[in-house]
Amino acid sequence: MNPFSQEKALLAGEMARLSEGMTVIDFGCGNGTLLGIWGHSFGVCGTGIEIREEACSNAGELLAKLDLSENIHVFLADASLYYPEDETYNVAVSFGASQIWGGIPDAISSMKSFLKPDGIMIIGERYWKNDSVAAEFSREWPEIMTEYEILQSAREKGYDITRVIRSSEDEWDDYESSIWENCLDWMAENPDHPEKDEVCNYFLRIQEEYLAYGREYIGWAAYILVPSLSP
Repeated sequence: MNPFSQEKALLAGEMARLSEGMTVIDFGCGNGTLLGIWGHSFGVCGTGIEIREEACSNAGELLAKLDLSENIHVFLADASLYYPEDETYNVAVSFGASQIWGGIPDAISSMKSFLKPDGIMIIGERYWKNDSVAAEFSREWPEIMTEYEILQSAREKGYDITRVIRSSEDEWDDYESSIWENCLDWMAENPDHPEKDEVCNYFLRIQEEYLAYGREYIGWAAYILVPSLSP
């Protein structure tokens, strides 16, 4: 559900030095894809938090299919209201979900409370490729930051960025195109649906935004954050 391939999800796990028995909490885990990849490939245990009931159901089915249900559990909850109990984790991850807390700075603050003292944070999110974005576009996306701003936010919260793994333009194109295709397929299959106009307007808007501005100005990357060693 992000412009990030399975190969790069595996690379992110390798760069975070995931290993068997490590614990992970994934905020906004969606259909459980990332937890499934990491559980199957690295043997991690952990928790997923997802607010959408259908996605939780899909995640449960995926984890059961991969024989990971005993080690990884997904809960239906609002992550912004989910608080740590006694358990803390080796890794906290948020892929395309920092808006849960209102953006990356607050996401770092909130996720930090779920981590062990030496815990690692992985944030996958959009960023401005430069700071000269057309005003009519930037106003629509006030939560997106430049990478310099992301770096400064991490440092202010007590973290260093140790790795950056970027999505390619091909991955972006594939991600966006799949949304367009799904919209068109749905409209063709539901010509008399009362929400058809809404879906059509959504399709037209996101396609125009991506081709007019998005592809040029927005990137997507996963940032691996470790506790800062700087004084």
